[in-house]
Amino acid sequence: MAAAVVGEAFLSAFIEVVLDRLASPEVVDLIRGKKIDINLVQRLKNTLYAVEAVLNDAEQKQIHDSSVNNWLDDLKDALYVADDILDHISTKAALSKNNKQVTTVNYFSRLFNFEEKNMVHKLEDIVARLESILKLKHIIGLQHIATHHSSWRTPSTSLEDRSILFGRDHDKEAILKLLLNHHNTAVIPIVGMGGLGKTTLAQFVYNHDSIKQEFDVQAWVCVSDDFDVLKVTKLIAEEVGNACNTNNLNILHRDLKEKLTGKRFLIVLDDVWTEDDDSWNSLLKPLQYGTMGSKILVTTRIEKVASMVQTIQPYSLHQLSEEDCWSVFANNACLSPDQNRDLQKIGKEIVRKCKGLPLAAQSLGRLLREKRDIRDWNSILNNNIWENKSKII
Repeated sequence: MAAAVVGEAFLSAFIEVVLDRLASPEVVDLIRGKKIDINLVQRLKNTLYAVEAVLNDAEQKQIHDSSVNNWLDDLKDALYVADDILDHISTKAALSKNNKQVTTVNYFSRLFNFEEKNMVHKLEDIVARLESILKLKHIIGLQHIATHHSSWRTPSTSLEDRSILFGRDHDKEAILKLLLNHHNTAVIPIVGMGGLGKTTLAQFVYNHDSIKQEFDVQAWVCVSDDFDVLKVTKLIAEEVGNACNTNNLNILHRDLKEKLTGKRFLIVLDDVWTEDDDSWNSLLKPLQYGTMGSKILVTTRIEKVASMVQTIQPYSLHQLSEEDCWSVFANNACLSPDQNRDLQKIGKEIVRKCKGLPLAAQSLGRLLREKRDIRDWNSILNNNIWENKSKII
């Protein structure tokens, strides 16, 4: 069972990695240059969302059903191939952009164009393969939970989880300093890869006593990849007071303007993905009426989003040290320093594989909290999901 749970957790995380790659500037540029059909990219996204919806059911059933186990193996392999292709495209694009010698550029451009076309063909093949794998879910009896494509991520709230906030003292102080600056109204992006704890950091500062004393109004909205201006505006309005029961954006804007005028506010927009300038600027219209020192804190995985929303330099969040990552794991596993040394040793090997991602260390720590059999810990340490750990994390 432990192996199934960790497998599900990391396959889910890996799907997020592939989705992140699809949002990378290199892939976006290829789409704009019409070298990749936008419909192909959407097909890949839709397939990944649909796979995510049945993943938990598959991981539970694989224990007793070899056909489900084989389905998961095929899925893992196809996901790794998709990621390899997207990574290859991104790497070649970056090399081409950084190459400054004219003769080499001309040669490399021809080489890259050939390889690029080859990679696009491979991407078409792997999308078709993933779609075929997905179709088999009915045959092997996997339950598909109908859901909107963006809802597979659990929405965040402002309630904090301090069990994973280790090694972030410098980051906490830096963000608090930016928020408590009275002299400017600013949009502050926290940017970093998935699993680093951007949301947890935002939750901490949102609930800090100095923040509560400083701001007249606070609002928390989990945005995710479905950036609908009407929906997000309504959610902000609900947070700062009773929102108008209307879908008229003009009325909502006027209502929100009235509620924010003359007040210093802090609004957190968690997990922002949109790169649409027009939508972002529309959202900002009623938020321009707060007093000096009002802040909008944005968390995002995408550098381009951070650049679009910023009014000051984005704050980049990085991986934890191995020591701090161990603190996250040990705290969640309820493992004290004087407990079983064999478990300590295995736990530290598991943490090393987490590569500084606090959410991975937290998940595995909680998974092993009630387990003190060395076999359970070894089953996670030696799980075949780690074979491609460099891609997952």
